[in-house]
Amino acid sequence: MSAWRNALAAFALELHRTRHRAFTPELFIQETLTNNSHLTSGNGKTELITELTPELRLGSNAGRIKGFLDYAVRGLVYARESSANNIQQILSAAGTAEAVENWAYVDASASISQQNISALGTQSPDSSLINSNRTEVTSVNVAPYLRGHLGNFADYDARLIWQSTRSDASNADSTTTTAMLRLASDRSLARLGWSADLSHQAIEFRAAGTNQTDRANGGLTYAATPELRFSAKAGHEINDLVTVTKKGYNTHGWGVTWTPSERTRLDAEREKRFFGNSHSVRFEHRMPRSVWTYTDTRDVSTDAGTSATAGTTVFDLLFTQAASLVPDPVQRAAYVDAFLASNGLTRASLITGGFLTSAASVQRHQDLSFATLGVRTTLIVSAFRNDARRLDSTAVVTDDLSNGNLLNQKGLSVNVSHQLTPLSALSVLASLTKTGASLGLQGSDLKLLTTTLTSRVRQNADLSLSARHAVSSGTASSYTESAVLASLRLRF
Repeated sequence: MSAWRNALAAFALELHRTRHRAFTPELFIQETLTNNSHLTSGNGKTELITELTPELRLGSNAGRIKGFLDYAVRGLVYARESSANNIQQILSAAGTAEAVENWAYVDASASISQQNISALGTQSPDSSLINSNRTEVTSVNVAPYLRGHLGNFADYDARLIWQSTRSDASNADSTTTTAMLRLASDRSLARLGWSADLSHQAIEFRAAGTNQTDRANGGLTYAATPELRFSAKAGHEINDLVTVTKKGYNTHGWGVTWTPSERTRLDAEREKRFFGNSHSVRFEHRMPRSVWTYTDTRDVSTDAGTSATAGTTVFDLLFTQAASLVPDPVQRAAYVDAFLASNGLTRASLITGGFLTSAASVQRHQDLSFATLGVRTTLIVSAFRNDARRLDSTAVVTDDLSNGNLLNQKGLSVNVSHQLTPLSALSVLASLTKTGASLGLQGSDLKLLTTTLTSRVRQNADLSLSARHAVSSGTASSYTESAVLASLRLRF
């Protein structure tokens, strides 16, 4: 029986459940035996780590509230070093509420994750290992907005966006408040359209203080064909991000959107800004059994956690691939989860790198991901590159970008999963992450190899056995770590 048939069978059961229940509770239990719990060079400390993680998943795609919430509380107990016992939270949530029908809405999202404080510090293959370079980061984004029509003249969109990032062990806390107003012609009425945008943004970093940015833009769009649309814009911005007092700058840019089919889409934008050129490129192509995604962005980052936020996940990639097969988002999420479980895969993030910042920065992120689903074998490949520099080199803050340092990260991961029987699968994950700096600081490399055997022992229970080996080199630390893991996942 193929992997897809097993996934469909599990999906049918999950769909039956979701018709009667609004949530899916799970329990994850894991034992980890590692030979280097502190990730130190030389002789490491052997440790047995017990993990107990209750999880809750909610999803809705009906009525006035649409979205999802995945929340888990991870309890970690250390057999030899009880003082290291801790609780970690994991949250990924996003949704839209329609407060007033066809007029007032609220978008909201939140995340809690374990992230690196410094890209040049000790890199960990697992957040259960004891590492002073790790911290829990919480990000919240709330955006109420109004959307409607001004007669036959234009459509309007007025938004207030509040975004906050907080961490447990770093000065990398930030709060950004943005007010936006957009007027635009009805795109469905003519080939030629127009738009006007106004925005005000207040940026506050705990370590660097407060800055403000005001922008005004006017734009034109032209639909050459139903599949091809061009745009151009020009405007003016005033800010104090690189000067003591506010200074004005002219801006201009262009964009193109190409959608030759429902399976292929390309969006590209480029704009001349006060710090140089910004750009945004996203390409997505779906085939019957595979999917490609590529993103490339360069812009000002005003969020302390932007550079460390998890990128595309395995779940995201397969969720995109299954869009034609299962159009409904909630049902598709259940379908993808069933496929992951039957193939010994998890929702885990693809390799992305990351670190925290204490002031505004210019960052470029490039991500390329590919997945192909065979009859019994699934291949997932991901590559990334991140470049970052401080926007204001005179800012008196301490982090990876201090003193004019330029930071770059790049990485590659390959995940192969093969279904041995209808109820068991073997997966192998190999990854490499490299970090470099411009000020003569030695970077860090992390090589990781993990092999996992997963078996469905009951209709609602999966048992996994894993072996892991990690090798790290760099100024902060050089170490090797090996571990064996046994886990049980229960679905209710």
